[in-house]
Amino acid sequence: MARFVRRAALGGMLGALLLSPVFAAQFADAQTVPQAAAASHALRPSEAQSHGLEHWLQTVSSAARSLNYSGVFITQRGEDISTSSLVHYVVPQGHFERIETLDGQRRIMVSLNDQVRTSWPEYRLTLIDNQAGQSSFPRLLKTTDGEVDRNYRLEHSGQERCAGYECRVSTILPRDDLRWGYRLWSLRDSQLLVKAQTLDAAGHVIDQVAFTQLKINVLPRNDLVRDSLRQAPGYAVEQMKVVPVTLQSQGWALSAPVPGFKTVGVFRRSMSVGGKSSEVLQWLLSDGLASVSIFIQPASALTEPVAPEQRVGGTLALSRRMGESWLTVMGAVPERTLRRISEAVVRVQ
Repeated sequence: MARFVRRAALGGMLGALLLSPVFAAQFADAQTVPQAAAASHALRPSEAQSHGLEHWLQTVSSAARSLNYSGVFITQRGEDISTSSLVHYVVPQGHFERIETLDGQRRIMVSLNDQVRTSWPEYRLTLIDNQAGQSSFPRLLKTTDGEVDRNYRLEHSGQERCAGYECRVSTILPRDDLRWGYRLWSLRDSQLLVKAQTLDAAGHVIDQVAFTQLKINVLPRNDLVRDSLRQAPGYAVEQMKVVPVTLQSQGWALSAPVPGFKTVGVFRRSMSVGGKSSEVLQWLLSDGLASVSIFIQPASALTEPVAPEQRVGGTLALSRRMGESWLTVMGAVPERTLRRISEAVVRVQ
């Protein structure tokens, strides 16, 4: 049991980091605006085109952060399909969100601002992680320095009904073969994202996430917020320690840049589960929409063999040993991109 709990905790740590690999918006929280302002400042199609893709995506991400909404969404990655409930409120304490899996192993993720608490009721285990800027569907944008417009272009393609709402359909097309495309459904007034698909080079759907039920502008349930933030008695609580670091101080670099992808964060993450300590370096790259996580840990810390290649839908993980370290590169990007990044990682000290 202890061995399985350690596995669950590690899986939860990575799951919290990469809950929705395609659409997680790490380190890119859009500026918060009041709910009424978010609706009134939504861009019309012509305005989005004139302001550029990044400006429109900022509006989409801002709506997801500033509105109160609740619903049920499905996530499909390859043949794997999961269903989760989601509640998002803007409360006096800040931004509150609760996501609970509705099938498979029960997992509850509760976040208030930058702190994320992931619990597994079956194992009475809670993992607390301070993930600055970490967020999940329906947020999108990761960087705000023009990278998106350099790597993608935007096309609007009419309207379609989704989750009971009339939505505007937009397609984000990559400018090269190092990244996937996306098809998005957003509400016409607030631009809140309702459905998102990842598309391969031929336009086939690789992954998708979509609300099947959605209510917007709901009143916050203070009892739900209070009960969710209260730690359940009898649970083992593990704290993830996150320390920002630099690549130079850790002795890692890319031997050659990968076009469009830039470092957006480097952290040392450590935790102790069942008396066993573990530490991993997480190096985050992004092109503004897609993200790649590079995990580096001592090879001696691995107690079980790791497959050199693992794939779930459009998300691929490549693992290999580099001297005394074990390297895992993970992302929802074309395989050529991930291999190019993996092969470019080098030790510099």
